[in-house]
Amino acid sequence: MAIEEDPRYEQFRRLTESHYRLIRLLCWQRSAGRDGLCEELIHDCYVSIWLNLSSLRPGSHPLQQTAWVVWQCRSVFSHLGRRRLIHWQPIDERLAASSPDDDGSRRELIEDLAVSLSPKERHLLSLILEGYTQKEIAAMTDTTTEAVKKMRHRIVSKMANNVEPKN
Repeated sequence: MAIEEDPRYEQFRRLTESHYRLIRLLCWQRSAGRDGLCEELIHDCYVSIWLNLSSLRPGSHPLQQTAWVVWQCRSVFSHLGRRRLIHWQPIDERLAASSPDDDGSRRELIEDLAVSLSPKERHLLSLILEGYTQKEIAAMTDTTTEAVKKMRHRIVSKMANNVEPKN
């Protein structure tokens, strides 16, 4: 069966087309502007989106879809970083580099979704987005990895519930 015949293809195509700039921005920042690496990361993010498409709720709100796409990209980055396949630059150096597509939309999106989080949860979210592992975060916050895992799950749930259904 050709991929175009797969019933998920249309959903995948809409997601990747509507989130291309965001995916490109995330990958560009992670690759510190190295074009070849950026293109590889974009490809890996697309593969992750395709493979995990069944975990996205049908008919979900556009902000939930965006958060899900960001989460898929973040998973790719974490996987590659843990495997030491890519040496990441420190977060402040990555953010200091500006992308031609960077209009602040990613930061605004995360801020909009994180409205319901406590200061402690926002801090944990920032550590997660910076690429730290659960074990590293547990050591930094003087908690257990299980507590970090539960709090991460709670953060995702709160952010997902923060989105009002579209009428």
